[in-house]
Amino acid sequence: MIHYRLTQDDFFTLQKNFIKNSVPDKRKSILVTLILMLLTAFYGFALAIVLLPQTLSAPVILALAASAAVVPALLLFPLFKKVYFTMRLRQLRSILRQDSKWPRDVTLSIHENGIEVNSLHNAVNKRVQVAWEAIERVNEDETHHYIFIEAAEAIIVPKQNQMLNETERIRMNDLLQKHLGITL
Repeated sequence: MIHYRLTQDDFFTLQKNFIKNSVPDKRKSILVTLILMLLTAFYGFALAIVLLPQTLSAPVILALAASAAVVPALLLFPLFKKVYFTMRLRQLRSILRQDSKWPRDVTLSIHENGIEVNSLHNAVNKRVQVAWEAIERVNEDETHHYIFIEAAEAIIVPKQNQMLNETERIRMNDLLQKHLGITL
């Protein structure tokens, strides 16, 4: 058994990992990036046409306007790639600030037939049992393993836990390695 306290930061880290790796969020990020680049190019072109002196020849004005459209869009591309991700994280952070579910105490039990999670908050005990076959995928970052039991629902398991003695750690690592290919 592993006992740990799940905090808002842990949940936020899961969401951050999910946003980075989910296909719909990647598509939306590409769409936002393209829209921002097109808007930048349009405004660069329009400003160049308006601000350039009319005494220049039409091909020179068009060449300068095209440059004013393309160069800023290309220079701002790295920033535009981060806009969607940053927007989503700020939105999520504001939602989490209003949420009173955190922190919560979690007990994770790893058995031969699956994983059991007991979560306690405000005298409400939530119990989830998951068979090994029902686990969709496993993801990780520097501090956590994420065991996805549905497309957008995961069990958050810290990589480091001082509550385990060496025998428990070896037993749990054997089961996790055998079924999921991960270790704590």
